[in-house]
Amino acid sequence: MPSTMWTLIVAAIIAVVTALAVGLLVTPRMEARKKRLGEVHTARDTFGTTMLRIISACVLLQKFQLPPDDEPGWTPVTRERLAGERNRWLQQLDDATL
Repeated sequence: MPSTMWTLIVAAIIAVVTALAVGLLVTPRMEARKKRLGEVHTARDTFGTTMLRIISACVLLQKFQLPPDDEPGWTPVTRERLAGERNRWLQQLDDATL
């Protein structure tokens, strides 16, 4: 019977020491790694969003041309709105490339 009790006590002590070692040595490193990986994923997502914004602004600017001034059917208000939209796309492109 004493050998069974001794085995249980040794197993309990080993479990406590292992739990303390993991809590003191492994957990802080895992938390630091988790933070670094989170920052990497955030940077990658930001880069992807910025690249998508750049690509869409470039495609819109390539497809869109302001009509000439003597083009019939285009009012000055429409021309002004189109120019404003084009300027907005250019501003988005500038912001994204910064």
